Amino acid sequence: MIFIEKIFKKNRERIDRKYIDPLTGVYSKEYLPVLEKEFLNIKCSIILLDIDNLDSINRYYGKEIGDLLLSEVVKIIKTSLREEDIIVRIGGDEFLILLKKEGADKNFSYGIGERIIQKIGMANFNLGNQKIKLTASAGIYLEPDKELTLNKAIEKTDKALLLAKQKGKNRIEIYRDSLLEVINKRLIDIKDAIADNRIVCFYQPIFEIESTKTVKFESLVRMVTKDRKIVSPGMFLSQIINTTVYKDLTKRVINYNISIIKQKKINVSVNFLPSDMVDKEFINLLLSIEKPVREKITIELLESENVGSYNILRDNISSLRDAGYKIALDDFGSGFSNLMHVVELKFDYLKIDGNIIRKIDKDHVSYAVVKAIKAFASEIETETVAEFIYSKEIFEKVREVGIKYGQGNYFKEAIPASLIK
Repeated sequence: MIFIEKIFKKNRERIDRKYIDPLTGVYSKEYLPVLEKEFLNIKCSIILLDIDNLDSINRYYGKEIGDLLLSEVVKIIKTSLREEDIIVRIGGDEFLILLKKEGADKNFSYGIGERIIQKIGMANFNLGNQKIKLTASAGIYLEPDKELTLNKAIEKTDKALLLAKQKGKNRIEIYRDSLLEVINKRLIDIKDAIADNRIVCFYQPIFEIESTKTVKFESLVRMVTKDRKIVSPGMFLSQIINTTVYKDLTKRVINYNISIIKQKKINVSVNFLPSDMVDKEFINLLLSIEKPVREKITIELLESENVGSYNILRDNISSLRDAGYKIALDDFGSGFSNLMHVVELKFDYLKIDGNIIRKIDKDHVSYAVVKAIKAFASEIETETVAEFIYSKEIFEKVREVGIKYGQGNYFKEAIPASLIK
């Protein structure tokens, strides 16, 4: 049997630089095909590790700071690894770790993973006079040698990572075959909810700052369980993205909002992913809606999700705008790092990230950032919306800066459609 160190350790110095991630110095995702070829000869456990909420750090402090923190996290990970272990950066803040097995002791690999999570959570990352805390979530597959391909082993490890995130993050979960049954059951639960009309929307008012008059409502999807409990999207949405269930859910949300718009005669903002905007079937569905309803809908795009087909995205957004839709960029400050794209896409609204707004009354940097966003929006003739206004102090600061619209629990939390007057 060829062990990991025979495959990698002796050849490490001869690795082509194209396989090395320039930021962290570990292997890049381009190295995955090499690992795939040798997978059947490798005796290892697999860890998938994701840095929790690094996107929030990038939005608030900037990508340069986020990259610096990412490099420091990699150093922490390496302190728990041996020379023959392999670490690959497979995404912006996600890492694949191959741990050489030590005999039949499964607890050994799990112990390494648990130690990595603990070390990251205990570390203090100094940023000037501030200390930043980070956490990580991980999934581990102790028996990937049961699989015929690395890709299949990674897929199963990813199920354990998803479970770790759903349980509150900052933890590691072990993949077991029974886990698939749990995930499949949740998919069935969502399918049943769609079929039984238990997918509903709550509505949070968006108001004009100066007059505090409600001008529209943001639609927020909810799932109602069979015992009438309300489940927020954070508990189920990530499990179905890129599946047919997600498409069915999206159609249900659209139809639900069409009905509410007609009943209540209100303007509504609906959240979509940028990937929805490059889906031809989805665009055709939106364009098929009758014009009086289209003109009452604002499409909110989540900035945290990047999209590769930018030209298609741009053209489809232009078509939707011509058809009467308003377009908003949600959580402004993350995904569309190219500000020229923001200008070119001609958003009607920029919704300022709540992580910035919630600190505006206490942090001068947050206040300055909001002022800068307001100035930028004014230059490109785009209106601004402040999210997460939950206190009078935040409201006063938002008004002082000159933000046009706002929303948050200080004025009204999300309510069922039946309570809209």
